[in-house]
Amino acid sequence: MLVERMSVGDDDVPVHYADLFVVVREGETGPGPNDWEVTLRTTGPRHLRPGEHDLRLEAADGSLVRGRALLRYSDGSRHLFRGDGELIGFVEGEG
Repeated sequence: MLVERMSVGDDDVPVHYADLFVVVREGETGPGPNDWEVTLRTTGPRHLRPGEHDLRLEAADGSLVRGRALLRYSDGSRHLFRGDGELIGFVEGEG
């Protein structure tokens, strides 16, 4: 899913590019708590504190997902989050 708008906690983050990658394992109806990740590139330098964050992701088609994730990497403009809980709003085949 290509992400158009994103919030980290209560803060809207200016998105240059972001995508959501989800794995649904055989026999499952949705991703497990660690089976999703978000790659984000901000429009300018953005400090994000290490640790867990509540993410809210909106795609260009208006679909919305949210979930708790751990910030795994950040260099100030590129950030990688790894799922650490249920991905709420995910529907397989959409996005």
